[in-house]
Amino acid sequence: METIRQHYIGMKWHQKVAFNLVWCLCWLVSYLPRFIRYGVLRPFVTFILRLIGYRKKVILRNLRNSFPEKSEKEIKDVMVKYYVTIGEVAINTISLISASTESKRSRLLICDDSAGHIARNKDTDWVFLAAHYGCWEYYPLWSWKDMSTEFMGVYHPMKSPVFEHLFLRIRSFGPNNTLVPMADAVRYYVKNRSNPRKIVLGLISDQSPILRADTEWIEFLNQPTAFIDGGARLGVRFGLPVYFSYTKRIKADRYEIKFVEIYDGKQKVEPIEIVRRYAKHLEAMIRECPELWMWSHNRWKHTPEKQERKFGVKREILK
Repeated sequence: METIRQHYIGMKWHQKVAFNLVWCLCWLVSYLPRFIRYGVLRPFVTFILRLIGYRKKVILRNLRNSFPEKSEKEIKDVMVKYYVTIGEVAINTISLISASTESKRSRLLICDDSAGHIARNKDTDWVFLAAHYGCWEYYPLWSWKDMSTEFMGVYHPMKSPVFEHLFLRIRSFGPNNTLVPMADAVRYYVKNRSNPRKIVLGLISDQSPILRADTEWIEFLNQPTAFIDGGARLGVRFGLPVYFSYTKRIKADRYEIKFVEIYDGKQKVEPIEIVRRYAKHLEAMIRECPELWMWSHNRWKHTPEKQERKFGVKREILK
């Protein structure tokens, strides 16, 4: 909470005014009855997104390249369903503002075998790799079921101070939930790893990373893809088990999560092998329900060809 207070103090006066207006609007929406939020607002948001063609070119390009086997009608059907997902995720996120503790606990269910994984790792730190799939703002909610651990939520700061503060407020919903900017993740973990309370490092790893000469490529959804590898590097460096978060939508504001081990913390592997396993599970999950993944992100803006032109390096594409 101190980080949030300091962030607010550092904002300019007009940014504070803008934040308070946005916060009041979101607060009011969060208190609307459920049937209005999902029966009226969600269709309205979907209609607006379709009307303005929100990032339509990016979405269609990503879908066509990822699913060459699908017809144009199937591609556009996925896009329409994705617009529904965007509206639903926005409402789910805003609804966290006024949700009771019990309501928050019930929004993310944990599979029985995953509860066993949590119990087995109660004496060690571990890494939780997620994706922009479904309502990703729900991922930290499971941590309330185990108050003996600290959930270290690693996030990428936003350019807008107003929305940065908005999401900091929304995401700071638990006494054992700590938000850490991506650039400070290693420093924070090294400083706190000796604390009695064990740390679960939560990272969303499906975003496009900065293109470097050593960027590695994995065949993902029919195209060479680079991934953020911070979670995999932390796992190998500190010997931490790494889990993929397999997520299933049950209904508008309910998800089920299953932890799939992709690294036991002991194997002698390179971080890219853990990333490859992550990509394999993520692709399988996306193919099951493609409209739940974030297609509006310019995910494939970097390519091996661009890397070769910029750095004079040609790297192998891993399968």
